[in-house]
Amino acid sequence: MAVRVEGKVAFVTGAARGLGRSHAVRLAQEGADVIAVDLCQQVESVPYAMATAGDLAETVTQVEAVGRRIVARQADVRDPAALSKALDDGVAELGRLDVVVANAGIFSFSETGLSEQVWQDMIDSTSPGCGTPPRRPSRTCSPAGAAGRSC
Repeated sequence: MAVRVEGKVAFVTGAARGLGRSHAVRLAQEGADVIAVDLCQQVESVPYAMATAGDLAETVTQVEAVGRRIVARQADVRDPAALSKALDDGVAELGRLDVVVANAGIFSFSETGLSEQVWQDMIDSTSPGCGTPPRRPSRTCSPAGAAGRSC
C-alpha cells in the first residue's frame, strides 16, 4: 500500500464510525497519525442512533492496530471552543497538523417536512463541521513542503 501521508497528522471530524472512521483508518494505513473528534451523543432531532463513546474507542483501536498514534476527543462541531480544544490537544500531543477531513454531519428526513428545529440541527452540525476546522488550522499547520503549504 502507498504511504502517501507518512509522518503527517490528520484531523478528522465525525470519526467514531462510518465514513469518518474509514477516513481515519485509511489515513493511518497510509502513514498519518490522527486527531479524531466525534460528538458521541444523541441529538434529539436525529431519527437514527448516533455514534457512541464505544464507537470512538473502536476507531482508536483500529488506528493503533496499524501502528499509528491517535488522539481522540468527544467534541461537538457546533461548539467552536470545544472543537478548538480538541484540535489543540491533538497538536500538543502529535506536534503538528497537515490534513483536515471535515466529515462530521447529520441528516434527518420526514414525509411531511422538517421542523425548524430539525432543519437547524442539520445545518448547525453540517456547516460548522465542514467550515470550522479548515478556518482554524492556519495557526497550526505545518510549514510548507516541496509541494506547497500543508493543509
